Amino acid sequence: MRLAAGLSAILALWPGAAPAAEVTPGTYHYRVEHQLYGDIGEHHVRVQREGDELIVEQWATIAVKLWVFTAHRRESHYREVWRDDRLIAFDGLTVDNGVAAELTARAAGDTLLIDGSAGRIGAPAETAPSLPSHQGAAVRAVFMDFRTGALLEAKVTPAGTERIEIAGRPVEARKYVVGGELEQTVWYDATGVWAQWQLARGGGTVTLTRE
Repeated sequence: MRLAAGLSAILALWPGAAPAAEVTPGTYHYRVEHQLYGDIGEHHVRVQREGDELIVEQWATIAVKLWVFTAHRRESHYREVWRDDRLIAFDGLTVDNGVAAELTARAAGDTLLIDGSAGRIGAPAETAPSLPSHQGAAVRAVFMDFRTGALLEAKVTPAGTERIEIAGRPVEARKYVVGGELEQTVWYDATGVWAQWQLARGGGTVTLTRE
């Protein structure tokens, strides 16, 4: 009940949040920059529609290098299926330094059933992945960790419109600041797909920006 009430309160703050129906299909490419280690990889998002479903796929390759050595390498692939702004299916694979972690989630009645390294979890129906997807998925009160499936309670604060630079040109984007058990900042442009994502990792800030 507390999570549902929190979600309703957050939604009331920004009625203009773009639902899944308004997301622009296409393939989007991002560079990943670390504050200390520079360019550490690339991230891709593909958005498509099949009937009344919105399908979002994300895949990335990240490599943090110290001199000539690779200190950390991650390869990942995630597939989300949305219907009426609800996540109905999620399949994820994250490989960190050769160690794989799988995560699945399926809608079942008024619950999202999650299976991952955190165990089997019955989550609220409005739960979304902690990895940004489309703008309609940003305004939630509870997220699932995209690697483990653990639930994360968060406060999402719409922070107005901000001009950011995408592919060398200024773009007006809506900014969301996420705090609590999930801390990150995400910007969405007119496509409804995230344009920039920023979070703290490895002693510095990681920024993913669309090319």
